[in-house]
Amino acid sequence: MLISSISELRGLYGPARERSVKKELPSLDHHALQFVSLSPCLVLASSGMRGELDASPRGGEPGFVKVLDASTLLIPDSPGNNRLDSLENIIQTGQVGLLFLVPGIDETPAR
Repeated sequence: MLISSISELRGLYGPARERSVKKELPSLDHHALQFVSLSPCLVLASSGMRGELDASPRGGEPGFVKVLDASTLLIPDSPGNNRLDSLENIIQTGQVGLLFLVPGIDETPAR
């Protein structure tokens, strides 16, 4: 089956569940901030100006990501392969997606 439009795709699925829609927040609430503080790992996704995609794992002891405020997280840079894909993409577009994981917890607040 070839799907070539959003309306064709949406026609194959029901509406998004209310709980899923409500997970998108303009800033981090208390629950999300608590989740970030418990997370020992995250995946940082980014895209460059020409559509280059990158998903980079980051990790440390729970609390390695510091909360500056409800809209600003400080993620430390760790030694790596020096490709700098994520950092270059952030400079180019300023856009990131973050997926925080806490082992044993069956949810992943993302923004």
